[in-house]
Amino acid sequence: MEKQKPKIGIFKYSCCAGCQFQLIYFQKQILETFNAVDITYCKMLQSGGVEEGPFDIALIEGAITEDWQATQLEKVRGVSRFLIPIGSCAVCGGIPAIKNTAQELDIEKRVYENTSLIHSVRTHPVDDYVKVDGYIKGCPMGERDLTELVISLLLDRRPNFLEYCVCVECKLKGNICVLVAHDEPCMGPVTSAGCGALCPSHNRACYSCWGPMKDANARALADEFERRHLSREEIFRKFTEFGQPTDEFKPGQLKL
Repeated sequence: MEKQKPKIGIFKYSCCAGCQFQLIYFQKQILETFNAVDITYCKMLQSGGVEEGPFDIALIEGAITEDWQATQLEKVRGVSRFLIPIGSCAVCGGIPAIKNTAQELDIEKRVYENTSLIHSVRTHPVDDYVKVDGYIKGCPMGERDLTELVISLLLDRRPNFLEYCVCVECKLKGNICVLVAHDEPCMGPVTSAGCGALCPSHNRACYSCWGPMKDANARALADEFERRHLSREEIFRKFTEFGQPTDEFKPGQLKL
């Protein structure tokens, strides 16, 4: 008897959908990997699908900014063997979480004339609501981590993710430090690796789109930025552009 393929569901919440585009257009490893699975629910790939599951793997894109999203997310968790946030919005709040730095109603009034139909809530990453089984970081998510996760889950082994900061990737590539040499306010020392030090490799400061590295010493970097004459507002924006809801990048941790 032919072995049944694992079932994957892909759900999108508040985001730009860039991670799903990244998933669809992977050309090297991921197509070969996904030939071994059945994508039974993904609105960007197909009409219909089985939203109710069950799923061997549920991939969740986007931050939670509305009550209905949290409700559906909990249902998906209940019918999924593994649930994985993909991309910075789902993992650490991403760009949608910038609105957490102001009053919710003030943000809504900037966009909508009639706010009575808006049911937005404070932005949360996926793991604020449900237990997750791993993270695929990045903006958009990284191909290396996606491939590693799916293959590992299919083989029933623990995935091997990078546990260091972007600075290590810079050293491995022989990059000159843009913070030290060019006085660029680089977020690399506190940002999760995985992008291959893309921006510093082109002499641009990292802006932390992969979110905070675990146990990042954000306070030390904020103090360094202050010594380099960045204003408190500039430092605040650096640390809230991505990952505002995370413990590492909370303004209170930085004493801003």
